[in-house]
Amino acid sequence: MNTTQLLLGRFHSSFDVVVRPVPNADIEIVFIDTIVDTERLEERLLGPLTLATRRRERDLFKWMENTLQLSRIERVSSIDDAMNALFDSQAVLCLAKEYIVVAVDGLARRTPQEPSTDVSIRASRDGFTESIHTNVALVRTRIKDPKLAFEKFILGERSHTNVLLAYIQDLANPDIVQEARNRLTQLKIDGLLASGILEQWIEDNHWTPYPQMQATERPDKTASALLEGRIAFFVDQTPFVLLAPAVMVTFFHTVDDYTQRWWSGTALRLIRIVALVVSIFVPSLYVALTMYNPELIPLKMVLQLASTREGIPLPIVMEALFMEAMVELVREAGNRMPQQMGQSYSIVGGLVIGDIAVQAGIVSPMMVVAVGLTALGAFAIPNYEAAFVTRMIRFPMLIATSLFGIIGTLGFTLALVAHLSTLKSFGVPYLSPFGQMFLPDFTDTLVRAPVQLSTSRPSTYYSPSGWLRRARYKLQRR
Repeated sequence: MNTTQLLLGRFHSSFDVVVRPVPNADIEIVFIDTIVDTERLEERLLGPLTLATRRRERDLFKWMENTLQLSRIERVSSIDDAMNALFDSQAVLCLAKEYIVVAVDGLARRTPQEPSTDVSIRASRDGFTESIHTNVALVRTRIKDPKLAFEKFILGERSHTNVLLAYIQDLANPDIVQEARNRLTQLKIDGLLASGILEQWIEDNHWTPYPQMQATERPDKTASALLEGRIAFFVDQTPFVLLAPAVMVTFFHTVDDYTQRWWSGTALRLIRIVALVVSIFVPSLYVALTMYNPELIPLKMVLQLASTREGIPLPIVMEALFMEAMVELVREAGNRMPQQMGQSYSIVGGLVIGDIAVQAGIVSPMMVVAVGLTALGAFAIPNYEAAFVTRMIRFPMLIATSLFGIIGTLGFTLALVAHLSTLKSFGVPYLSPFGQMFLPDFTDTLVRAPVQLSTSRPSTYYSPSGWLRRARYKLQRR
């Protein structure tokens, strides 16, 4: 069998795998026309190659290197390398005993647009796309440092997805970089179709609801993380880049915190912290105070609450759970509807359902106010995954409060803090820098100090190698 037949033998009845013989020569060009720009291939490769074979060029490869205006012309002898080149939107020349891989442009991809999940006011408007090459270019234009490294991994036995591990060589912790390499090389799956799947495979703790890696569509946030000494994972065909290590405070930071003056950034962060507290504790405290400890509420407010609950058939706990479930149902329905209708449906649906529920005497007006505050608090959290976990935490906290009152709220809070203190992201404690008391890092946590006082990089991500031992042990036993 010749080289062309050996290569085509790897494919099974694929209509888009095209074989073009070159006239006047025993050479064939193989490419996948659904992911290759065929016009460019004919103009830059097939046409000049036909003229060269007519002239009987002795060293075809040398002639191609000196003549063709293409970015990559490489000899390969492995069928696997040739097949991977085809899936990377490249053409393969099948010679008598070897292959020549030629880079030709793929189909046009979506141009960078403003991110939809991480909106900013004064930052750049470009966002990552599904093309990994475009995403790398967006970061390269922001960090023009020769020590910015991109290590390539091909994951998925069938998908052969390109994954890039990005870091700045003299800034990133070598232990964390090596740990990332180990986790990627040990990953064995059939297909990797999204960065969220990769995140679940390589994170430290698979059972916690809290995200241990930060997903972003913003190239400026990715560049900032790399300059801090963190690492990034680029996954082909997905517009989200994963940043690690990720500690809890990073999920409450936005680009606007740094593009505005320090007091504005600090005020915004404090507002988000207040929103987090409101979103988690308002329903539980309302249930605890009205059911178990009404003596802690002023008398006039107790009488007002009692009058609003007159005729309500549901207990306070069931009322709170019902309203919280309705809010999540309206939110999810708005997310799954077409974009033009989603926002209007969420607003109108929430107002209509809340008003009808009050008029029907199913829930009290004060409960609608409490649930509305919790919904607004969750919207103020900038990270989607962190906001979702915050919303879900309310339900078990409500149940604990209904059983034990305010003691249940405090007990559940302590258990939650204890759980967070055990989490790690690539060996870095999740509650850093508070747990380790890295005092210099406090200038960029709940508050943002002036830029003149925040000139040093965070020491949080330069963890001792001992912090990674448990993560490595778990990875070996997996």
